[in-house]
Amino acid sequence: RSITFGDRSCLVVKHPLPRMKLLLSALVALSSVAAHAAGPIRVLYLGKEGTPAPKHCALLMQELGRDAIWFDYTSDSQVVTREWVGKFDAVVLDAPEGDFSALGATDAERLVKPEFGPDEKSWAEADFIKAIREKLLTSAGGVRRAEWEGFLADRQPEKREPNQNVANYENRPQPVSFQEPMSVQASMQRTQVPVDMHLELFASEPDIAKPIAFAWDERGRLWVAETRDYPHGVSPDGIGNDDIKICEDTDGDGKADKFTIFADHLNLPTSLTFANGGVIVSQPPNLIFLKDTDGDDKADVRQNLIEGWGVSDTHAQASNLHYGFDNWIYGCVGYSGFKGTVGGKLEDFRMGTYRFKPDGSRLEFLHQFSNNAWAQSFNSAGDDFGGTANNAPIFYGGIPQSVVPAGMRAMTAKKINVEDKAHPITPNYRQVDVFGGYTAAAGSAFVASSKLPPRLQGKALVCEPTMKLISVMDVQPDGAGYVAKDGFNLVASTDEWMSPVCAEVGPDGAVWFADWQNFIIQHNPTPSVGRGGYDAQTGAGGAHENPLRDHSRGRIYRVVWDKAPQPAKVASLAGASAPELVKALASDTQVTRLTAQRLLVDGRKTDAVALLKEAIHVNDGNIAAIHALWALQGLGQLDDATLKAALAAKDSVLRRNAVRSLSADQHGSELFFSAGVILDPDPVTRLAALVKLTEFPTTPEIKTAAVRLAAEPTIQNDEWLKEAARMLVRKHKAIEYVEGPNLLPNPSFELVGADGLPEGWKRRDNKQDEGSTQAEWKVVKGLAHDGAKSVRCITRNGGDNSLYADVPLKPHTRYRLSGWVKVHAFRGKASLSVSGTKIESERIVDREADWSEVETFFNSDEQTTASVNLLHVAKGDSLYDEVKLCEVTGNTGEEKLMAGDVKRGEEIFLKHPAVACVLCHMLRGQGSAVGPAMDGIASRATPEYIKESLLEPNKVLAKGFENIGASPMPPMGLILKPQELEDIQAFLQTLK
Repeated sequence: RSITFGDRSCLVVKHPLPRMKLLLSALVALSSVAAHAAGPIRVLYLGKEGTPAPKHCALLMQELGRDAIWFDYTSDSQVVTREWVGKFDAVVLDAPEGDFSALGATDAERLVKPEFGPDEKSWAEADFIKAIREKLLTSAGGVRRAEWEGFLADRQPEKREPNQNVANYENRPQPVSFQEPMSVQASMQRTQVPVDMHLELFASEPDIAKPIAFAWDERGRLWVAETRDYPHGVSPDGIGNDDIKICEDTDGDGKADKFTIFADHLNLPTSLTFANGGVIVSQPPNLIFLKDTDGDDKADVRQNLIEGWGVSDTHAQASNLHYGFDNWIYGCVGYSGFKGTVGGKLEDFRMGTYRFKPDGSRLEFLHQFSNNAWAQSFNSAGDDFGGTANNAPIFYGGIPQSVVPAGMRAMTAKKINVEDKAHPITPNYRQVDVFGGYTAAAGSAFVASSKLPPRLQGKALVCEPTMKLISVMDVQPDGAGYVAKDGFNLVASTDEWMSPVCAEVGPDGAVWFADWQNFIIQHNPTPSVGRGGYDAQTGAGGAHENPLRDHSRGRIYRVVWDKAPQPAKVASLAGASAPELVKALASDTQVTRLTAQRLLVDGRKTDAVALLKEAIHVNDGNIAAIHALWALQGLGQLDDATLKAALAAKDSVLRRNAVRSLSADQHGSELFFSAGVILDPDPVTRLAALVKLTEFPTTPEIKTAAVRLAAEPTIQNDEWLKEAARMLVRKHKAIEYVEGPNLLPNPSFELVGADGLPEGWKRRDNKQDEGSTQAEWKVVKGLAHDGAKSVRCITRNGGDNSLYADVPLKPHTRYRLSGWVKVHAFRGKASLSVSGTKIESERIVDREADWSEVETFFNSDEQTTASVNLLHVAKGDSLYDEVKLCEVTGNTGEEKLMAGDVKRGEEIFLKHPAVACVLCHMLRGQGSAVGPAMDGIASRATPEYIKESLLEPNKVLAKGFENIGASPMPPMGLILKPQELEDIQAFLQTLK
């Protein structure tokens, strides 16, 4: 028989069966090598260990990728084996030969040792790219060169033409021409995966269209959110042209052959996940619940779960829903944000991750990011991650916002990627800003699968559709946090329609990804003649109108390891017994483990309780114990003995999850202190312990522990532990100091003068504009924090006002200024301050905030008097009560606020871990153009305006950015510390 592998055929001669089996096995083993050999030239680039991003390799990839000369990169000698090296046609050695002992004498003829010039300009002048291209082809040998030339000739041709609707933000001499869409085969011919992996198509148009997200059910079927309406088709009634489609492979050949529309007439769904026997879909302004009750795979139940998600910008909406380890649903939202009431509590947030109960009864904001966001994920320990656009593709969320004391600024998330550049294999990428980097990062899924190469385990996948690739983030522990090193690519393409927007490890162990298939990825800002080369219009959803946007194409692929045995069909968990579900908690894929956990909890599988407890008590580091713990918690069966066993486990990850599962009450506190997790040797577990301590009710023991922990060197030397300890001290008021008498007159405002103001206090209008002069200050009854009365300020048009009292001070004395503040329908800030100084408490900047205590400590230095303000710089209502100015003795735990330092401010602007200004603003030709450029800002704007813009970015939008709806910049007063605010303002004042 003639058997074909790729473009090679072999003649199989009839032979006795045992030898035939042997021959066929050998041919199958060689088939993947033959397929690679007939295609692109594959080059292994070996870099220097411990060095930053390999710019040499990145340049070669970009310049030679369209010629089907593809590079795999590593600087890790541990992953280089003879078997792996043997898969490449050529090897570039940009490192000492001793670093890679796996290279043997037989590799010499394939080895290239290039001499790199000092910079890209010198490479161009020396025709470096052309020279190394020839060296690589020579190293591959004449046979491979001929095969490669044949592959290029046989590829379906690329068709291009100039088009006026292709923006030229990069200021190229000529705009990139328009590439006609390619067939699946032509696109796959131009798409690179690692040399020991291959690409398989699961589904494509016309069977699917515009896949924006997907998830697998308990039967292993893929459910896809199809979003044809994106980006302009925003429907006020939520009825549109989108749907949720079930894609099923019924014959086990790896391709979908059955397509069922589960729910249609949706409008801009962005993600989906399973819970409560149905599907939760993010479709702003609602999260909706869909359920099939009669078994026909058609939704006959549709309910709104949570309403209030912003729709002002369709690429800044709620997305990335995932079932969480703790049985909540997690997600991400961009700057369209959320504002609504859930469980009787008003929530108002944007740009970060959140979680909610599957029944929609509770919602919590978790981690504040710095930019528009489209990522949420967990590593195998259940630690929370996400990512944003504009050079911050992956964040670690170490402290949930839900436990931060009201009014306190805290670091809840931090950008962790050390390399800002992506690595495309084509120079024809098109971006509006962050050129060469991550301007549209999507997703942050972690890899864990025995059916994927060991070198990928534990790494995260980030899609960058503008660069036509999926990056690998090498996430590694870094104290109580993480750092993400450059892991190069999993997927990269020269097809300019290829647009990966979602990548996850499936229940079969392979990596699946959705290809949005669109030549136009850019959303906003809208092109203009001066910026982009032509004038376009902004349409609904905040995106620029462009006739080249596609609404019908889309593909879903699997990236498969050549070594992995691929089952014909994933084992179904539908109808599985309790023992079968408990066994599935040990699966090597996270999606299977969480599905089994969900089915145990949703199905109220109480007959699994004994098995679940056994999995924890005999824990040997098996990941099943973690999910068994949370399954018990979801079933309400997590008893003290099991919790104590988990808190004392050898596995730090199980200890960490046990800490997180503790109830936030006195009983939970007792269990906590019964274990040694407060001093856990694992830093991330210790961080979880500090966070949990913040949740417990205040007790003398916790106050003592807080003071001692805050002073411990190991905590002070770790940024996450130090931040959590600072929060812990504040939450439990554990700072040891003694207050003297209150120096302020009538501090509870119970005495009212003839002018309606509290006795001893006077009004000051800091501005003479209409909003300030029409402000209403008066004492009110029935709205007090304590007692009968409080003082209230109302401004309907915005104002800058204060109520003040003058008091004497002792020179060189330590004081505490504090009080309680509440706001309603508020846009701006409310705080306490001392006139003529930089002394100011935390600022309340929420739209709605219940009574919150604010405070600041200061030294009077040479001052002998203080004019204490109740400060209202806002539009809306603010209330103040129980204000105090007291001399304090003892340790206040606060640093003295110094004059702003320009150098420190520049560091914050360029390198702050969460809100570096360069992520959204250009300066000296560097940065991102999401917001206005900062060059000359001090000449164009007053210090007051700069400060206002930092604290209230939505109050006055910059010229040219009025139409974006809401500023993507968070109020910096929520994130930066007081000294950091002083420093950044000092730096901005130098930009003249």
